[in-house]
Amino acid sequence: MSHLIEPKGVMEYSARDPEGTRVAERKHAMAGLLVRRERWGLSVRGRLIVGALIITVVVLAIGYANAFLAVTDPVDTNILVVEGWLPNYALEESIAKFRSKPHRLVITVGCEILTGVNVEPGDNQATYAAKRLQWLGLQPEFIRAAPSSVKYRDRTYASALALKQWFQTDDRSVKAFDLVTLGPHARRSRLLFEEAFEGKVRVGIISIENREYDPVHWWRYSEGVKEVISEGVAYIYARIFFRPNSKSIERPAT
Repeated sequence: MSHLIEPKGVMEYSARDPEGTRVAERKHAMAGLLVRRERWGLSVRGRLIVGALIITVVVLAIGYANAFLAVTDPVDTNILVVEGWLPNYALEESIAKFRSKPHRLVITVGCEILTGVNVEPGDNQATYAAKRLQWLGLQPEFIRAAPSSVKYRDRTYASALALKQWFQTDDRSVKAFDLVTLGPHARRSRLLFEEAFEGKVRVGIISIENREYDPVHWWRYSEGVKEVISEGVAYIYARIFFRPNSKSIERPAT
């Protein structure tokens, strides 16, 4: 039987021809600059299984995305904190939540209003929401406002800092409060309020259902797609990348 002779490291035997003679296969080329190596790849069955797993994950993510973001997890407290940008129907539900338990105070939070009809400089979501709560039937003695002077950056976090400062200024020793917000904004709001209070205060969360879309089938509505996807991305950013910098946050209004 004859053998093929090759330079070491250049040719390797990899198979036999029908007559049993080894067939040489080149493994190196271009003076050793290129190397050919054997690798494993997915078979047709493997590709089908991986594809099915990916589709399953995507379907589950779509089905549970809104439920995950629009979390409701209240704590034992008599203080209700309401984000001032909520629509009137959400404020009405906030009043119902306030009256359903022995709450003693509603505190509205928010930053300066950027857009709207007849908006004047200094108009604030917190003070505006306090007026709307009174207009909707809640007695004024139960309402307080903790406005922030922040206009553009990190508005939710700035609202939390303003609330923290309000508690300190009012000399209130607060151990817990429930935060009321809208739809999928809930999980991010709670995260940022917990960050502002440095884990020293328990933050409960109450998510009011957004009436502009069906939360179970949110992907069928343009508003649902916009809200869930944007809040999902924002939550991931807040969870992984957000680093509070007190120097970049304007001092809350007193």
